[in-house]
Amino acid sequence: MAQSKNPKWQFRWRCGRWWWKVFKLMLKIPLAISLLLAVVVIFRAINASTPASTLEILNNAVTDGVEDGKKMERAHRLAGALRLSTISYEPGKQEVEELLKLHKYLEKEFPAVHNCSFVKKEVINLYSLLYTVTGTNPNKMPYMLASHLDVVPADPENWQVDPFSGQIINDTYIYGRGTIDDKGGVLGILEALEFLIKKGERPQRSFFVAFGHDEEVSGKQGAQEIARTLLKRGVNRLDFVLDEGYTVTRHILPGTSKHVALVGVSEKGHLTLELSVNGNPGHSSFPPWESAIGILSDAITKLEKNKLPSLFGTGPERSTFEYLAPHVGFLHRILYSNMWLFAGIMSRVMEREALSNAMVRTTSAITVFHGGIKDNVVPAHARAIINHRVHPSQTISQVIEFDKRTIDDPRVEIKVKTSKEAHPVSPYSPDDVQYNVIARSIYQTFDDVVVIPGVLIANTDTRWYLGLSSHLYRFFPTVIYPEDTNRYHGIDERISIDDYQRAVSFYYRVMKNADLIIGHVPSTTANQQREL
Repeated sequence: MAQSKNPKWQFRWRCGRWWWKVFKLMLKIPLAISLLLAVVVIFRAINASTPASTLEILNNAVTDGVEDGKKMERAHRLAGALRLSTISYEPGKQEVEELLKLHKYLEKEFPAVHNCSFVKKEVINLYSLLYTVTGTNPNKMPYMLASHLDVVPADPENWQVDPFSGQIINDTYIYGRGTIDDKGGVLGILEALEFLIKKGERPQRSFFVAFGHDEEVSGKQGAQEIARTLLKRGVNRLDFVLDEGYTVTRHILPGTSKHVALVGVSEKGHLTLELSVNGNPGHSSFPPWESAIGILSDAITKLEKNKLPSLFGTGPERSTFEYLAPHVGFLHRILYSNMWLFAGIMSRVMEREALSNAMVRTTSAITVFHGGIKDNVVPAHARAIINHRVHPSQTISQVIEFDKRTIDDPRVEIKVKTSKEAHPVSPYSPDDVQYNVIARSIYQTFDDVVVIPGVLIANTDTRWYLGLSSHLYRFFPTVIYPEDTNRYHGIDERISIDDYQRAVSFYYRVMKNADLIIGHVPSTTANQQREL
């Protein structure tokens, strides 16, 4: 068709052509952006790598472990400690006589530790233990290895063996309450120190070994008193603290067949709230329109249906997968190495399983519900307990405010029973030597392993040592498979004899590797360290 000679129509025609060009360009821009994104995503996946210094910063580190043919002897020593039922039921209610028996047992089974000129043992607050190992170099800042002596109760009904019989089955597994939580840590550390002393070695760096006696019921009488004891003596700075925590896992994190060692670089906070409603009592034959139990039930239903928001990507859990990226298949690597783009997708994936869901948000658990006194009486009062485990990117006050908004009922009274903010995130960068002492010791101890940081979803005694160090790490050196996760505080708690031997080797390597890093003490405390 010929163009119109009319200037008005010529203008419109030209404008139309211009808009058509703009429209075609707009179609091309999303395609160009998509192609660019694809190139960036694939490039990052191909070039994903674990920070080099987790492998290289301690090139001269010790590689020898504890290989002296005494593996079974050590297994039987741990089994003997498991026969002592050092149970913590609740604060102030413990099997204290069993704790005292454990003190004597440790003294008998580790003669080199308890008769060494540079090791001092102290009993703190009647039942906790503090060992001071004085090194040869007073200018190196001390560190701490920690575990706990107490265990949770165990019902023998569903166990393969009695939980306090300390049995070794088929020369393969040591069964008993406390094998992995946490007498395995207590005896593992002492075995390593006993081995070091018997070899005629003495560490350069002074360090403390701290065993609280009430970790399972708060640690207020144990670890808190140990921390106070150190502060009173002027020891107000530790280079790092290593306590119980995550383990080496296998087949738990998707995408890799490697062993994955999770080191807890932070720890969730906790918040326990009491929810209560005061209603109108009465006879069940003419009940009120709303009962105290009904009002409280509605509040709890709201909290369970409206979960706190996912915070994936705002804490160390993002690094968990970025560190893992080089060690997974290509499709998983695309996801893990591009969290800047796929954090939302990753969050939704993790929310599907209870364990991984706990890593990405503050969790809410209804643990107690009380209401009613008689079958035919409408109660005047109902009460429930909710336990939150608080993500490091959230505060206690934010969680309380969320609960109030969600319940949205002034008749429900909310009272704080206990609370503790989430722990600060300890450094875990390629340049952080303290983290890499632990990472290097893991690499030396376990085959085909990758070390990654993570947020510990449980609580440990490290809460009481926060004022002593900015480098607090949570790791227990054993291997846990998916079927083992319910053994913690559950039934058939166990550790393999080989894994326990590796645990001893790991602690020995930490002691040796810690001597290689600088860790100079401030001049104001150098004299105090000479007196350790």
